[in-house]
Amino acid sequence: MLNNYRQQMSCSTESPESSIKICIAMTPEEKREIYRFRYQTYIEEMSKHPEEVDYDSKLLYDEMDEWAVLLYAKVNSEIIATKRVNIGTIADFPKKILGFLSLETFQNFNTEHGERKFAYITKVMIAPAHRSSPVLYLLIAKCYEICCHKHVQFIFGACNFHLLHLYEHLGCRRYCKNFHHSGYGLLAPIVLLIEDIQYFRKVRSPLFRIARNRGVLNTKAIEWFDTMVTNNLPSINSQIIKEEELWSILCKRLNCLPTEAITLLHGLSEAAAKKFLHSCGIVVQCYPEDLITVQGDVSYSYNILISGRLKSLTFHRPIKEYITPGQHFGANGLTEHNKHREDIAAISSAEILVLSGICFQKFHRSHPDIAHKIVQNSISLTRKSYLD
Repeated sequence: MLNNYRQQMSCSTESPESSIKICIAMTPEEKREIYRFRYQTYIEEMSKHPEEVDYDSKLLYDEMDEWAVLLYAKVNSEIIATKRVNIGTIADFPKKILGFLSLETFQNFNTEHGERKFAYITKVMIAPAHRSSPVLYLLIAKCYEICCHKHVQFIFGACNFHLLHLYEHLGCRRYCKNFHHSGYGLLAPIVLLIEDIQYFRKVRSPLFRIARNRGVLNTKAIEWFDTMVTNNLPSINSQIIKEEELWSILCKRLNCLPTEAITLLHGLSEAAAKKFLHSCGIVVQCYPEDLITVQGDVSYSYNILISGRLKSLTFHRPIKEYITPGQHFGANGLTEHNKHREDIAAISSAEILVLSGICFQKFHRSHPDIAHKIVQNSISLTRKSYLD
């Protein structure tokens, strides 16, 4: 049945405003092009070191590609983005993925369509020149359409912290503890509920336009999720929290104004600092032994500890020099893409403020004066760190 649906969906859908075509890979040649595009993005550009790499042929693939739906976007004949979705029962997924995503928790939810099916999205990659285009939304929309057809209620994924702001805007929710994936770093599990229409509306998800046209919705999955999952692991959603609320939380955690504790904000007015933090920041909960930065990995965010304690596993420091609330740690990935120089892990439950470089690019266009001051501060801090 899945093969038949692949044939039906393999005809491209085109976005007239950008000439982006979304396709499903059907041939070995198409799949090989995707594997090569993955290698170029993850290995050559991002300097990641996943286990499943064919360095000789410059291809990135693994056993889950054998039963996945491989989506890709192209402009003319050039692949500009790709995404993989695996749809199956809990028995189809490797044990390590069941553990990472806590899939067995979702077995408790009853479904009207026989054996429960889950969707797992991975290998999402976009070429640098198209990361501000609508291509991610087009891929998500196609995936959403496929999962609706297969009666999937939950679409799972995981992302690095700097992408949480983006995925929460699309309609995803955080729901369980982070996990470390070799070659990809510390990841936050996320889930998108197919019929979460009110939530889509609340976070202004572009999926709302599709979801509201699906007719009568079954809200049982949403009610179950809110009762069993959300209440047990609350998080600060970047799309729901208001500027004043985020500012108040940071003041409480830091025991002072963020403009006093966070050197990156020095010289900004309170109003400007609030706008910047709300537009680019997301609060993430970490747990003891979470490895937050990995030496040699490219940074895409600017991280600030706001509660708890962290330590370097690379450079042994006295206890009094452990990273404490208000301090920046790791490489600057907000205004440039530097590589982390040390492994840093949590030694207690901790919260970090992640300032996303992706969000900062958009913020720079809409608030250039504030962004310019942030860039100036980051340059000064970088010079100081090298002198130290």
